[in-house]
Amino acid sequence: MDKNFLEFWGNFMLNAAKGQQQVENINRWMKGGTGGGFEELTSMFKKAYGLDASEKSPEYASFWKKASEDFFNSFKESMGLMGMVSKEEHLHLVRKYETLKEKAETQEETIRHLRMLLGEKDIEQKEISGKFQELAKSQTDQFQELVKNFRQCYQGSSSKTEEKKAS
Repeated sequence: MDKNFLEFWGNFMLNAAKGQQQVENINRWMKGGTGGGFEELTSMFKKAYGLDASEKSPEYASFWKKASEDFFNSFKESMGLMGMVSKEEHLHLVRKYETLKEKAETQEETIRHLRMLLGEKDIEQKEISGKFQELAKSQTDQFQELVKNFRQCYQGSSSKTEEKKAS
């Protein structure tokens, strides 16, 4: 933080103790206001940033611009140290929050939908598994029947063979 800002801010805080009007004035002054009551603040600003001696200089506008930028950067930094954010930053964060909230709601809906589909697939898989088990049981039964028929056929042919041998 630059020393000019601290000097200006220190002088302002001392003077602000003299009355609430100055606080209202600095708010309007920082928003680019002109008119009554701002001369003292402008004078303090020029003195703190060394602009009072160079008003007639051709580079005065660039000095003023640089001093204003330094002032506002330091102001934002000091407000940050006090835990405050600018209205712009606050609104930006609110918009970001709303966007993320909508995204989270969409993702939650998608997750619910996918879980529902997954539940249906579980049911389908259980049905397929059950039908596969039925098929396996049916094939096992048919195989056992086939083996039984072969046995009967084999036993029947071996008894006929024994009868022919006996005769």
